[in-house]
This record gives sequence, C-alpha cells and structure tokens, in this order.
Amino acid sequence: MGESSPKGTLQRIFGTSQVFQNIDDVKPKATGLTVPLKVREYYHQGQQCLEREDWEMAVLYFSRALHLNSQLVDFYALRAEAYIQLCDFSSAALNLRRAYSFQPENTKYLERLTFVLYLQGQCLLEQRAFLDALKIFSQASALQPEKASFRYRCMACLLALKRHQDCLSLVTKEVQLGTTNADVYILRARLYNFFQKPSLCYRDLHRALLLDPKHPQAKVLLKMMVDQAQQARQDAGILAVQGKLHYALQRINCAIENNPLDPGLFLFRGIMYRRLWEFDAAVEDILKALDMMSEHQEDIAQQAQRQLLLAYNDFAVHCYMQGAYQEGVLLLNKALRDEQQEKGLYINRGDCFFQLGNLTFAEADYQQALALSPQDEGANIRMGLLQEKMGFCEHRSRQFHKAESHFSVAIQHNPRKAQYYLHRARSRQLLQNILGARLDVATVLLLNPKQPKLLPLMANLFPGMSVEEVLGSQAAHLARLQLDRVSESSPQAGIPQGIVGQVPQVGTLGQEREMAGGQDSSYPTASSGPSPAPGAGGLSLAGGLTSTLGPWLGRQLRERERERHKARALQLRWKQEQPLAETSEELKATTPQTLEGKPEGPKEEAETPQKEEKQASVPHAGA
Repeated sequence: MGESSPKGTLQRIFGTSQVFQNIDDVKPKATGLTVPLKVREYYHQGQQCLEREDWEMAVLYFSRALHLNSQLVDFYALRAEAYIQLCDFSSAALNLRRAYSFQPENTKYLERLTFVLYLQGQCLLEQRAFLDALKIFSQASALQPEKASFRYRCMACLLALKRHQDCLSLVTKEVQLGTTNADVYILRARLYNFFQKPSLCYRDLHRALLLDPKHPQAKVLLKMMVDQAQQARQDAGILAVQGKLHYALQRINCAIENNPLDPGLFLFRGIMYRRLWEFDAAVEDILKALDMMSEHQEDIAQQAQRQLLLAYNDFAVHCYMQGAYQEGVLLLNKALRDEQQEKGLYINRGDCFFQLGNLTFAEADYQQALALSPQDEGANIRMGLLQEKMGFCEHRSRQFHKAESHFSVAIQHNPRKAQYYLHRARSRQLLQNILGARLDVATVLLLNPKQPKLLPLMANLFPGMSVEEVLGSQAAHLARLQLDRVSESSPQAGIPQGIVGQVPQVGTLGQEREMAGGQDSSYPTASSGPSPAPGAGGLSLAGGLTSTLGPWLGRQLRERERERHKARALQLRWKQEQPLAETSEELKATTPQTLEGKPEGPKEEAETPQKEEKQASVPHAGA
C-alpha cells in the first residue's frame, strides 16, 4: 500500500499525462551527478571571489561546498584564508585546526595555524587584552614548542599582567634550554632586581654582556646597579659612624651584591667584620679584595695590606684573651712575615711567648720592639718583667751571677721599680758584693720605703742602723745620684693609653668617622712612637694564605691543647714562689697592643678623630 498510494495520488493530480510518471527511475541517477558538480561549482565560484577579493562571498561558497561534503580538507584551508583577510582569526584558526586534524602529517597546515594564532595574539596584545593574548600565545607555543618567539610573547603578557614570578619561571626555563639571546638574560636580570636579588641580577647581566658586549640595555642596567651599590656603600658609612655596625654590614652586603667586582667594597666589609671581631670573614674579604685589585690601585692595595695586618693582630689579641697563646703566636707569625716594622707585633708575640714560658723567644721579640722604638715604655716595662722572671729562674738554679745580670737589665728598662733593686740586692749579698747590695737597698728605701721584705735585708746589710741613718749614709747619697741621673735620661712621655691596663675598645668614634669618609682610615700605625713610612715593610700575600682561618683555628686549638696545659702547669709552678707570682700579675696587667689607624683624608677630617683613635688601641696583636 506504501507503493500504490503515491502513484494513485499522481494519477489523480496529473491524469493521463506521462511526463511525471517515471520520476522514481530518474532520481537516483540525478543524485549521483549533482553533488560533485555543485561542489565543483562552489569551488570555482569561491576561487573567483578570492581573486576579486570578495572575501565574504568566498566564505559563503566554501561553506556551501563543505555543507555538501565535510571531508574536503582543502576547502577548510581556503575558507581559513578568506577569514584571515576578514581578520576573523578565531574562525580561521578553527578551520585550520579542522584541516590539520584530517591531515596531521601536513606541516603546512600547522605552520599556517600557528601563524594565525600569532596574529590573533598580537592583536589582543595591542588591545591590552593580556590574559586572552597569553592563552593564544600559549596555544601556539604548545603546537610549535621549538619556536621561542611564542614563549617571548608569553613573557611579555605575564609582565603586563604583573605576574612576575610566573614570568621568572618561564624565563628560567628558557635559559635552561640553552638560549643565546642576550635579551632573555637581561629580562631575567631585571626580574631578579625587582625581587631584590642583586647577586643573581648581576650574574645574568654579566652573561648578557658576554653575549653582546655593546647591548644598550645591559649598559643601562649595569649603571643602575653600580649606582645602587654606591648608595648602599654611603648608607653603610653613615651607619658605621653611628656605631650601628651590624646594620652597616647589611648595607655593605647589599652593595657587594649589586657590584661584586669592586674590591673597595670587600675591603670595607672586611673592616666591618674586623671591628665586629669576626676575624675569619674579615681575613677572607681582605684577601679577596687584594686578589681583585689591579696594578693601578696601589693606594687601596696598601690600605688592604694594612687591614690584613690589623686583622691578624686583633685575631691574635682575641686568642690571647682566650688563653690560646700558641694560636696567637701562629697568627702573629703570619703578620710578621709580611711586616717587620711594627713594634706592637713583636710586643704581642713576646707576650704570648711569655705566657707559654718561652722566655728566650719573648726576650728576642721585646728586644726587636725596642730596636724599633727604644723609648717605648710598654716594651721597656715588659722587658723588665721578663728579666725579673729570668732572674728568678737563675736564682733558683743558684746561678747568682746570671741572676744579678738579669735583674740589672730589668733595672735598665724600668729604673723606678723598687723590687728589681731588692732582688738584685739579694743576689749581690750571696755573691759577697756587699757594697752593691747596700747601694740597692738604699735605692729601695728612696723609691718605696714600705717595700715588703726590705727591713730584714736592711738589717743584715746595715746592722744596728735605723732607716733615717741609712738614708743619711754615703750609700744612700750615691743611690740618690744614680736615680737623678736615670730620671734625666729615661723617657719622659707617659705610657700611651690603651697599651697598658686598658681593655681594647671596638668601634670607637675615631674609627667610625674614618669609615664614613669614603675610604677606611684605619691605616695602622704603632700605638706610640713614629709610624713607618708608607710601603716600608708593606704587607704582601707571601705564603699563599688564601683560606679562611675558622677551620684552621679550630684545628690548631685542638692540636695545641696539650701545649697550653703544659704552659699553664709551668705557670702554676712559677706562681708557687711569691716574686714570680708578682711578675705574672704585672705582666697580665699590661694588655696586648692593638694597631691604630690614622685617617688619610683631608686634614680637617683627620684631626678630630685622633683622640678617639688612641682609645681604640687593642692588645698587642697588631702594632
């Protein structure tokens, strides 16, 4: 019935006409020919529209063709070209994606697709639609990861969106791929500078300049970092003047991170470390500054050499205060290897030898200090104490002639010390030199009538005579003449403050003012007496001391622990006798010397801190 009904309907409509009676037989043949013809027709019409630049009609004809046959890959590409001319990049990209999905092996479609995405992203970027542009460029980069231009556009979008951390991560990945583009390093350097990581910034800037030494942006960034370093250096100087050494250290660290090739900054930081008693870091920075200096930087090299001397000196003082006398000797040996004109170094090493019981070495160092400055009272006092102790040792060994000789030398170096005459009087009495012994006893009465143990000896040498009678005797007259003669020839200058009886001070006003003056003026001179001429016995890096002293000092402390115990045991044995105990206490009252620094700046800047600098003298480790 389904077949007869249509025929019956046709007969009722058309009657006996035969025109439409065979329509079912013709239709299958017509269908097989019409679709390809229409597609071909639309293709030619679309091509003509492209030639006439009628883009909209071209899109229409290609769309009709694809509606008839959606498997025609080339038609997607042609329609995409028309969309490109219409600036409809989204539609163009969609058509090219469809074409590429049908033929993944056809790289032309991929190239055209990424080009369209690039155009689309660039338009969005210019319209300040940064987030949309980032998505488009990311798609293009995923399709062709070997092309860096898409990643560069992603970096630009992230910067515009102020997503600096994401941008830094992307740039770092680009660097890890082995880029040779100086712009990439400069971009990352700017990002590091934004995140206040100047050391990393300088590293990338250095790499960029290696790739392109004349890069204009690199030079601009380098100048900016140098300016930042200079500003931080000035801030550190001001903080040092105010006594805020830890804050000054933070600012100079910032300066070094911004300009790590300036040796003056490392020298400044070394001085800060030294004044903070962080000697390992101080020595390391000063040595680094010396290594970085060129032949044309002689002035700053001399200053650095002096600062190295001061660091060794103060380090040795620190060891002395901690009872590590052997380590103090080792440090002073390093200082004296390069500088033989500083008396304080010899005095300090002599003090260490004295505490270790090496009296012969101590005597040699004190003699060398006196050879450099015969009128130095600190050295003379120490020599007197040393000779007194050596005299005791000889006296116990019943070498009375040698004991008398040592006491005589002690008197030569400190003729106002009454107990030296008393000790020599005992030795002379045992040597049957009664006249000399009486002369010494009379001298003790003139210097210190209340001297302990004087009266028994006076009773033996002046039997039956009172103190007044002894003072009126011929021996007392001769003793008075000798004392007057000695007083006329002995040094009149007092002991400089800070050499004897004063604990070293760190960070005094004089040194802080020098620190703020553009260059460190802790250019050491001896704590008293004339300073050596510049360059005389100047420091050098002889010996190849290029390692820090922290691990070294710990190792030396362990190695020398047994020697220290032996020395202390020897000291305890000496202290069992009263005269020896007095000598040890007197020597400990003389704190080690520290080298002072006189400013080398303009005279009006240098005059003010001089008084304060004298108070900054420290134990005998860096004279």
